[in-house]
Amino acid sequence: MKKALFLFVAFTLTLTIQAQTRIAVIADPHVLATSLFDNGTAFESAKNGNSRLIEYSQFLFDSAMTIIAQQQPNLLFLVGDMSNDGEKASHEHIVSKLQELQSLGIQPVVIPGNNDIANKNAYTYAGDQKTATPSITEDEYKTLYGPFGLSQAVSTEPDGLSYMLYPNDHLALLCLNSAKPNTPSVQYNEGGLYEPTIQWAESELQKAKSTGRMVVALIHHQMTDHFNMEQDMTPNYIANTTDGYPELAALQSRLLAAGVEVVFTGHYHMTSIKHTLNDGTQLYDVGTGSLSSYPSPIRWVTLANDGTMDITTQLIDTYHTLELTRNENTAKGIINRIVDTAYPKIGDLENNKAYKAFITMFGKNALNLPTSKDQMRADISDCMLASMTTLVNELSRGDEHTRSPQDNVDACMAGFDAYLIDTVCAVCHWSEEMAAYATSAVKALVKEYRDMLQDMCESVFFNYVGQDKTLVVPDNTNTLHIAPSTVAQITNQKSQITNHKFFRNGQMYIVRGGKTYTFLGSQID
Repeated sequence: MKKALFLFVAFTLTLTIQAQTRIAVIADPHVLATSLFDNGTAFESAKNGNSRLIEYSQFLFDSAMTIIAQQQPNLLFLVGDMSNDGEKASHEHIVSKLQELQSLGIQPVVIPGNNDIANKNAYTYAGDQKTATPSITEDEYKTLYGPFGLSQAVSTEPDGLSYMLYPNDHLALLCLNSAKPNTPSVQYNEGGLYEPTIQWAESELQKAKSTGRMVVALIHHQMTDHFNMEQDMTPNYIANTTDGYPELAALQSRLLAAGVEVVFTGHYHMTSIKHTLNDGTQLYDVGTGSLSSYPSPIRWVTLANDGTMDITTQLIDTYHTLELTRNENTAKGIINRIVDTAYPKIGDLENNKAYKAFITMFGKNALNLPTSKDQMRADISDCMLASMTTLVNELSRGDEHTRSPQDNVDACMAGFDAYLIDTVCAVCHWSEEMAAYATSAVKALVKEYRDMLQDMCESVFFNYVGQDKTLVVPDNTNTLHIAPSTVAQITNQKSQITNHKFFRNGQMYIVRGGKTYTFLGSQID
């Protein structure tokens, strides 16, 4: 009797453990194999201006693989841009490490990024020489990464790299290739899903839903904005926001209608979770930052038996705290985009009523307007680089970790106002009254753009999405709990399921002929 009771408890415990899927997620490791570079001037030049820690990229990837091997998750998601710039040697190193994980019973699931295939920027660096090195073709990608999802797929997109994978009895993975095919002359950053891919995905999702599985999608490009103004500033990082693709809103609606509510993404090197609303249903975009950029995140996901998804973030930042300044390069890129947008507006000022009023009051020399983009870039950098770097650091760390959000917003706006007043406004040396009036007038002149910047900063530091400021993680905790409605649909669909088993609250149930039974055979409805 005791032995039977032990076996019963052990069997029940096994079912409970199996009902929880533990998943590691890494994105954009951008591995540059150490065999491809030395410490010469050519590589120093490649590092200059690069926000990625490319000299540490292989070390970081190997360290992540060691951590994941120790934690023994069921699955590892890699959401694209495995290589630095598509180098075949880098891919071969990555594959060797994934094979080691697979030998331990951990199943890697890989999708490509825009940098991985037919990349014209694949180079080796030796001394002062930068030399082209082979990238991989699509066929070589299939051979190298076939064991990590493609070869186990229940369906693959015709003539494509998207596939559907059933890694266990209660989970379906829609693995989507959003990388726009590179050409010998063009390396694309933008991407998305074309109509044939969407139609294939909808068909496969319908099949997956009929089995009662919860559906999770993997795609390299983001499926929604992660901060306000993102589509204005960097649309190439969001899927289906460039010509040739169906509209993003339509893509979101179709995926939601087909049962996708959680998407794991990369590409923007941000550790950020956002959602978009569509007819009351939420599509969560779980973005993971680049493993080769500060602070090298690993997402840990536990998919519980009731469908609840717990997501936490581990940061590998102990060894390169001093590399924080590397994010200044990304901040400079943001400032460059601000300048690209703002500088052309100077020519429009002559017809601006607020500008005319200001000149009438203070004289035509009252504003020290920049005479070139370079001057504007230098002046804005002097006032805003520190606060913009803080913004990038927070995006990189993950907005679940945001610290002192109001202080960070205030610092960004103080830098912007310092540029406006100390650099642009030449009348601030007048009396305090005149200086105060001039300050107010300058702010009024650029109010629309100032408000847009403040809105963007608040969406980053307070972690909200949209103009209604819907909070995504209102308490800025380290864990996000997602309970997709897909789980509830199992009950609604069970009449269509024959001999299907599913787990809930640590128990296994079997559906036969539209009726649900416990694993001991008791009918519960």
